[in-house]
Amino acid sequence: MPDPSLEKPKLNLKKMGFKKSVIHLWTYYKWWVIIPVIVIAIIISFVNSYLKATKKEYLSIACVNARYESNHIFDEYAESIGKTISVDCTYHFPTNEDSSYLSQDMTNSVQKLVSLMQSEVIDIVVTNSRAIKEYGEAGVRDLSEVLSKEQLQDLENRGILFYLELDGGRRFPAGINVTDMEFFYPAYNGSEEKHYLMLSKFSSKTEEERLLIEYLFFS
Repeated sequence: MPDPSLEKPKLNLKKMGFKKSVIHLWTYYKWWVIIPVIVIAIIISFVNSYLKATKKEYLSIACVNARYESNHIFDEYAESIGKTISVDCTYHFPTNEDSSYLSQDMTNSVQKLVSLMQSEVIDIVVTNSRAIKEYGEAGVRDLSEVLSKEQLQDLENRGILFYLELDGGRRFPAGINVTDMEFFYPAYNGSEEKHYLMLSKFSSKTEEERLLIEYLFFS
């Protein structure tokens, strides 16, 4: 049996008082506190970084040839559904009247937007008919994949459906005319060209797009 005289006497923290107890615990057990705190902080940092890296907006919208300060036009809708909608109004695309020559700034803007569409970052684009024609079947989504026949017919009756003409006489509904819509006044009021809402061919957010279109055109 061990010699009782060699055993370390147990400390009575109550008798030591609060200050001495804290000093004693910090001196002998501080790493038992510090190490778990560091580990927890590292885990939280990694989780936050992962969530930021993988987080996708509910919808990401590009407004082409719009006023830069109009990126708030979807705020009310986003607030009503409790979601985050990203709106970027810094893109440029040639108007229907522009020549075939493009400035470097405009070329970079067009290439950037196409790249973001292909990467499934941009879901919806508000632009002119020239852009829709140039994106073509490879870049523009058929609205019949998102809207019902009744909804398409309603838009057709109102004269705001834009069709993309394809080879062989084929065509499909590719855009909805938003020109003169009060909702888009902050972005396009005073513009001399027509503007259309189109969906990216690469977007998979069918339900989100349908709900937004219904809010804009059927509510």
